[in-house]
Amino acid sequence: MAARREDSFFKKVFYAFQERSVRSQILITFFAASFILACIVMFTTNIFRKTITTVGESYQTNADLDKYLTLLSETQNAMESYMQYRTFESIDKYFHYEALLEEAAQKLRTNPSAITVQQKEYIIKQLSSNYFNLSGNAIAARRSNNNERINMYYNKTVECYSFLREEILSLNMMYFQSNAYTYEMNKAGMTVVINTSIVMMFSILGCAILLIYINISRIIQPISTISTVASKVAERDFDIELFNSTRKDEIGNICRAFDAMIISIRQYVDTIWEKAKKENELREKEIEMRALITDAHFKALQEQIKPHFLFNTLNTGAGLAMMEGADRTCYFLEQVADFLRYNIQHPGQDATIKDEIGMLDNYIYIMEVRFGNRYEFIKEIDEEALSKKMPNMILQPLVENCIKHGLKDITENGKIKIEVKINHEKNETEIAISDNGCGFDPSIKEKILAAKESGGTVIVKSDEINQNEHISTGLINVIARLKFYFKRDDVFNILDNEECKGTTFFIKIPDV
Repeated sequence: MAARREDSFFKKVFYAFQERSVRSQILITFFAASFILACIVMFTTNIFRKTITTVGESYQTNADLDKYLTLLSETQNAMESYMQYRTFESIDKYFHYEALLEEAAQKLRTNPSAITVQQKEYIIKQLSSNYFNLSGNAIAARRSNNNERINMYYNKTVECYSFLREEILSLNMMYFQSNAYTYEMNKAGMTVVINTSIVMMFSILGCAILLIYINISRIIQPISTISTVASKVAERDFDIELFNSTRKDEIGNICRAFDAMIISIRQYVDTIWEKAKKENELREKEIEMRALITDAHFKALQEQIKPHFLFNTLNTGAGLAMMEGADRTCYFLEQVADFLRYNIQHPGQDATIKDEIGMLDNYIYIMEVRFGNRYEFIKEIDEEALSKKMPNMILQPLVENCIKHGLKDITENGKIKIEVKINHEKNETEIAISDNGCGFDPSIKEKILAAKESGGTVIVKSDEINQNEHISTGLINVIARLKFYFKRDDVFNILDNEECKGTTFFIKIPDV
């Protein structure tokens, strides 16, 4: 049960560590490693300090006894110097060393003992007390110049000093033998302790290095993986395994963001692929339908008009008119032949504005012959714009619409204006065909601009007349062809003519 609790505790600590930021993880790892290293240094220092202290203490009793013997010798020398010279320095030195010697003697054993070493300490202390008494009496006798007492106490002091010295040396030898044995025991123990400490130190140091390596690897390895995946994505390889990271730090956020990005790219690529596939299918169908429609229209026109027969007939009529001196009739037939030849022999081909204007001149001449001075045609052409490309058969249907619908109720003074100019600011060529007729019904205009070509006609329902009104799809065909040719939706518009209450057909030809 306790093991499970410990396992749960470490898991909680690990998960809490994972939830921290990368900066916090690095700092925690650094401080943890620093703390472990500091503990190792402190532990090692303490082990060596204790080792040195233990070895030093092994001979501390010898050192103390040597110090005691040194003080005894200094005291004896000071007493002999005073006994011989009777100087103030010698008596002062005697009392100084005698006080230190008495203080050191307090540490010796005061009671007898069965243990040899302790009994020897007791003897030395008793001899030290006798020495202090005898030397003190000798000093007192020297001060009073009592020669009899001087010789007696001096000799006894020297004899006590000799005994005391021999006992100290004997005790010192006992201390040395005991301390040598203790030193060897401590040395062996310290060797084991030091070896164990070194093993523990390197083990703990290895754990610290392993801890640093594990945590740094946890940070670096995902970054390396992300770099590899990024390189694959840069090479347009999106078939890669997702991270599915459960980390809650910055690296986890990056992995989840990368997963979301890869999923979005895959979905986007799939969407583009499906869209491109559908567009290709629609484009193929559109091309096929246009080809069929163009072929059907052309074959129908061929069947209906029989171009060669028609051209031969027109040329024959022009020749008869010329033979009879009817020059205007001859010219009219030639213009009609050129107009029909342009329409029949060049279906669906590109043209220039110059070609369209030339064909439009033929059509205008035919209309002038037909209607006389009923309509006035005005042309304002910028010569620089004549080389611009556009679909063929665009301008003539617009002029025809002005005549048939815009000016149908006008018997005289009908005006149709054709303007071609280059707009350098917008990098486009503008063509405007306008009339001064009745204008466009807004609802019909809206439906025409929004309608698509379908079978040649478009039906617009009018509630006011409550019947189907058939409107020519010439405009719808023109609009559809312009949009398809220039790949834009803003190339055609129908505007109200503010000057003369009519309608203006406005075409924009963008510069390629």
